[in-house]
Order: sequence, then C-alpha cells, then structure tokens
Amino acid sequence: MDRRAFLQWSARSSLVGLSLLGAWGGVTGCGGSNSGGGGGDGDGDGELPSSLKVGVIAPLSGIGQFIGTIVERSMAATKQHLDDDDVLPGTEAEYILVDSPVEEFAEGTTAAYNELVADPDVIGILWCTPIGLTEARAQMQRDQIPVIAVFADPYSEGWLYPEGPERNIFQMLLPDTMSFDAMCRYAAEDRGYSTTALIYDSSTLAMGKDQFEAAAGAHDLEVVGVEEFQVFSGDYGAQLQRLKDAAPESLFVWGLADNTAGIVSGLSALDAEYIDTPTAKSGDGWHPHILGYPGGTGEKKWAELAGDAAKSGSLTAWYLGGLVGGPQFPIRDWLVAYDGVGATGGEESAPNGWWALIEAVRIAGSTDRVAMVDALETVDTTFAGLSFGFTPDHHLGMTADDVVLISLERYTGPVDTDPPYVLGREWEETFPLVKEDYVGPTHLVRPTLEANRKVKPDYMDLLLEEGWGTQCTKTPADALGADVELTGDCKIH
Repeated sequence: MDRRAFLQWSARSSLVGLSLLGAWGGVTGCGGSNSGGGGGDGDGDGELPSSLKVGVIAPLSGIGQFIGTIVERSMAATKQHLDDDDVLPGTEAEYILVDSPVEEFAEGTTAAYNELVADPDVIGILWCTPIGLTEARAQMQRDQIPVIAVFADPYSEGWLYPEGPERNIFQMLLPDTMSFDAMCRYAAEDRGYSTTALIYDSSTLAMGKDQFEAAAGAHDLEVVGVEEFQVFSGDYGAQLQRLKDAAPESLFVWGLADNTAGIVSGLSALDAEYIDTPTAKSGDGWHPHILGYPGGTGEKKWAELAGDAAKSGSLTAWYLGGLVGGPQFPIRDWLVAYDGVGATGGEESAPNGWWALIEAVRIAGSTDRVAMVDALETVDTTFAGLSFGFTPDHHLGMTADDVVLISLERYTGPVDTDPPYVLGREWEETFPLVKEDYVGPTHLVRPTLEANRKVKPDYMDLLLEEGWGTQCTKTPADALGADVELTGDCKIH
C-alpha cells in the first residue's frame, strides 16, 4: 500500500481519541525563537520553556509500518536539525512516537492514548494516521488539546473548523475535494475533454464517488461510468471492460498504489493505455488520460509496480509546500544530513505540524491549551517546506491556490512528442539522492502557474528561472525565465 492512504482500508474501524492531560499550563514569557520564519503577532516576548514535548501517533509496526517509518525518519532528521543548528537555544524540543498498528484497531489506539496521557508535559498531538480522527471528535472537543491532522482529512469530510465545533483541530493534508476540483478543471479546461469516468476503491475511499461527481459537474464533464473495487482486489477485468464500452476520454483511478498499478496494467492488456491527449480525444480506440488519487498516482511505488504500463502524463494533485523537487525544500537537506537519502514525498508534513505547535507556544507565551489554540490560528511560518499558516476561519494549512498538478516522468527522459518538452532540474539534483533510476511523480508547472503565483509569487518565479519541474511547453523547450511563455501545446500533459 502507499504511504498516505494505506490505512484507509480500515477507515471504518474505531479509534480511541486522544485526550492528553494538561501540559504545564500558564507558563508566560515565551517567544522569540530564531528559526527560519516567525509566526503571528503573539504577546510572548521572552524565552521558550526548557522543554517542549509533542505526541505522535503513527503505525510503527504491522501492515502500515512504512508510513510510520516515514514519520519516524522525518521527525528524527528534524530533531537533528533543531539540535545541531541550535534552532531553539535553551529549549529541548522532544517528541514521543507511539505505535498504533492497524491490525490492533481500538486496542492499539487505546494503548497509544494511555501511554501519552500519562505524560503531563505533552503540549499537542500530531495525528499521523488517516483513521480515527472522526471517531475521536467528541473527546478532543472536551479535552481541547491542540491536534494537527497530518494524514487525516476532516476538511473533505466537512467538519474541519469552522464547519465543525472542534476548534482545536488543524489540518496539514491536501483535501481530496481540492484534488478532484483541480484535476477536473485540468481535464475540462486545459485538455478539452468532455467525458470522464471513475474507478474507485469503495472500501477505503467511499467518499470519492460523491466528491468526483460534484467536481465533474462543476466543470461540465459528463460522467459516463463509475466502477467500484475493493482494496484487496486483484482482478479489474469486468470493470475495465464496461469502462472501455463507455470510452471516457479521461479516467479517474481513485485507489492505492497497488490497485492503481493493477488497473493500468489491465488497461495495457486491453490495448487501452494512455498515449497522449489527441489520441484520448480521437475516438480511434480507447486510450484515456489517467488522473489519480495522490496516494496512488502520486506515489513512485505505483509506477515501479506497473512498469511500462505506467505512462508519462498520468496525473495527480498535491500542494506547493509538499514539492520534493523544487528550489526550496529544507527537509530534503535535513534528511540527507541525517542518513544520506533524499525526500520521496510527505516528509514535510509532520515536522511542519511539530513546528506549528512550537510556534503556538511562542506566540501564546503559554502551554495552556486554549491559549495555544488561539495562537495556532495566527501561525504564519516557514519550516520544513514553504510557508504555511492558519487563521481563525481557516484551519487548513493551504488554500485552493496552493494546489499543484503532478505528472509521472522517468529518469530516461521526456516522452518523444511534438512539440518537445524537457525535464526539470530535480532530475539532476534531487531524485538521484533517492534512487539512480528514479521513476515517479514530478511537478507539472504550467496548468496551475497563475493560481500558484497568487500565493507564492517569488517562489514560482525562482522555479521558472532555475528550471525546476516539467514546465511545458516552451520555445525553445529548454528556455528559462519568469517571463517565458508556457503554452498547453504539449500532447502529453
């Protein structure tokens, strides 16, 4: 399974909510950290306390161990950065990783809760699992402990504050609703597709159907087919045959990496693999453009599993602050310093959540829970990735203008197409630190460029000037500069 969504096959299981005992409240005189980015206009004007501790819930064993490994590695690299670079002089930033194996369900989460609740110094929680947050809402509202949803999506479920009463919960994860909207807009407006379809994992991503249909309708895409499968499915033949009969120009594959690989392999067996936009629209055979779930086509694993059946130009959505291959991604350097391996995606979220809690203490001048929640609503800072923040009316750490598109590319070079395009600088400087023959998702710059410039204009200009991402299409193909015209002439994406 893939890192962001591997646990969602058990999303309907219960998770005991965390209700940590009060951290040492009422501490005044905090503030003034010297990290890479301050946040808000809090009253704190002194030093941070000598120790700040957060709790982290993640699966460190069992079927979901790999997501726990990513969280554990990113937190360890961040800890090393904080200590070695003396980012918080006089303050020991600590974290407690608590294992919550998916196989143990409520028993595992109860054990995680009991271990954390015994420590009165924990100031907040990083919720590094996509399950259980909904079930824990009532308890969290009662306890008022600050919670950062790192791999959970209350926004798409419709209850992230102010839609719900839980003012102490904040979100770092790109909402699925924003992913669907961005990709449906791209399919309709950028590629000119008029028909689409969905094949989705109804056991873990059940909300995907409603979200997809709403986004498709908003962008005047005719939905000509919707097919379901289960997370442990291995045979998609009947669903793909019905979709082939419907022949949508674009196909949303809303499943995990293993499922996505199986589906595109099935398309290849039907001689229906994606070729390019003109072929997808021609009606000469069925060759749909693949647009997928961030936990599927956003993972390098699906391309490794699918091999040649994974086609360049297959898309997903992500957000600016999570771009592994870009000019400014500090956690990438911290990871290399830690164990010599670069970032593969998702490593910024937990450290950013950790930093947001530290900043809240600084701004509030206190570890009092209510004061920290007030302060979190003013955090505007930069740490492991690009700048992020919250407001009293926006507990999501991004906006729709932060959404980007991600396209599959290969180390062997761009697809041979006319007009041609070139790969970005990350293929020389970033991806080789992960794997020499890296195949995986990379930033597709053009379709969301203008929206991204609204929130990060300087960053986008630097990206264009230095040649990061698949910018596509330019004349000549390797032209650089913030003023170089990008067109949608590319047939691949």
